[in-house]
Amino acid sequence: MLIYSDENLEVIHRPGASPYLLVTFNEMEIQANGSRYWGQRFCEKADISALGFISRRPNWFPAASVIKAVEAAAPILKAAPERILYGHSQGGYAALRYRRRFNATTAIAFCPQVSIDPKSVPYDNRFIRHFSSDLHGNMGISPDQAAGRAYIFYDPFHAIDRRHAERIAFLQPETHLVPVHMTGHGTVRVFTGTERALSLIAACRIEDHPALRALARTARVDAPMRPYQIAVAAMARHPAWSDALNARFGDRFAPMERVNFLYHRANRHIGDGDILSARAMLETALSLLPGDPAIRHRLKELDARILRERKVASAS
Repeated sequence: MLIYSDENLEVIHRPGASPYLLVTFNEMEIQANGSRYWGQRFCEKADISALGFISRRPNWFPAASVIKAVEAAAPILKAAPERILYGHSQGGYAALRYRRRFNATTAIAFCPQVSIDPKSVPYDNRFIRHFSSDLHGNMGISPDQAAGRAYIFYDPFHAIDRRHAERIAFLQPETHLVPVHMTGHGTVRVFTGTERALSLIAACRIEDHPALRALARTARVDAPMRPYQIAVAAMARHPAWSDALNARFGDRFAPMERVNFLYHRANRHIGDGDILSARAMLETALSLLPGDPAIRHRLKELDARILRERKVASAS
């Protein structure tokens, strides 16, 4: 049932049989449509009491809208003895940013950002286009927003996500970091499936850290993105190993993983002076993602370099 709506977000309430209320916040890839919310299938399958906050666009849940939405949901929140906040990326940010606003007992965040304000996080330009000074004044996560306990799941090999996670844990007390290696920015996806997600929530509720570490180990081994992440991580120092992984598992990479691998491996070939191999990889990447401006621009630069080098060679 839709209980709140404004220009930035919607809130959906689903009654259920769980002893807790799960407040979910969506990642930027899905948007509000009047009835859906992030984690909906999981909540329905497990009959979980849920309050789904879902943004109308990638907007990192502006505080003014969240405050009004929480007021509208006050009777539901008051009736819930235990409130668990749950989100990924922009949703992970919200789960940590609004811990005190919801008087949360537990917050579970996957790959969150401490902020998307470029002045606050100059090391992260992924989401600059979504930053609005009007919507996001003082948006950074701070110590006075903490309540209950929190868990951040992230890939320590993802340098930017690691910086965000470590900074949040420094700022907010009772925040525990749970590394899930070689999962990239998609850490949440290794915990999909009703049984695994329920196990994760159960371990967080009772602060069972050994169970969380064991669950993270199992999840990362089974992670579908693991071969891709290892291949990308190996590219800088062990390119031959990276190529071997690509040859063995490349056909299992997700489409964008395949494109990203080819693009970054081409750049490594350029650095090594193997221009023709780089061009072949960029051509393949462009065939998989026609019209992509970054790939087209890189190819244009490469063709200009090849032409210059041929002119120099013919003149000598």
